[in-house]
Amino acid sequence: MAAQALTLLRELARLEAPLEELRALHSVLQSVPLSELREQAAELHLGPLFSLLNENHRLEELLKILMLLLRF
Repeated sequence: MAAQALTLLRELARLEAPLEELRALHSVLQSVPLSELREQAAELHLGPLFSLLNENHRLEELLKILMLLLRF
């Protein structure tokens, strides 16, 4: 499951309007156990998410995802 989150994070960096990918990432992060996310923490590159914040993409979706990531 964490691998799927990593893949979606990588895809976000390449897309212009990643709304569906943001929703998919949100769903995946809700189902990934915290222990699994902690194991993969070094590989979770969050730069693409912050880039999207700068580009005014769906702020609500981004904030939901960031809140989920803050759990660990």
